[in-house]
Amino acid sequence: MSNKSQSLSDDILMRSIKIVDIGYITILYVTLSLVCAMAVDKVMGDFDEKIESKKPLWRLTLEFILIIWLYGVLIYVVRNLIELVPFPLDGYHGFSHKKVKELGSAMVFTFTFVLFSKHLKAKLDFYYKFLKLKM
Repeated sequence: MSNKSQSLSDDILMRSIKIVDIGYITILYVTLSLVCAMAVDKVMGDFDEKIESKKPLWRLTLEFILIIWLYGVLIYVVRNLIELVPFPLDGYHGFSHKKVKELGSAMVFTFTFVLFSKHLKAKLDFYYKFLKLKM
């Protein structure tokens, strides 16, 4: 994005567009994480600690691995979907939306998804406490 012969005003313009793009990408990731967390919580239902505490450690571990695997796949799918969403200023003065590093990093989605997902947080918390008691 940066060119050695670029003027100060061009540099400021490009950096400004990049800042707008980063905000745009962040809004997309947070919005999608909210939607996904609500959908997953609706599908998974309320977390019931009484039911979970009756399960053996091997089953809890297997469920934990499966959930983490599914969330990993979801994160991959979301990241690829977000890359398909066009940025309105792509190409303006040579700006390339595809080169913005935040586009390929689903860290914002991952963090906010875990933050918003009630079921995932409850399951992680329960599993951690269960392991501490067993060890």
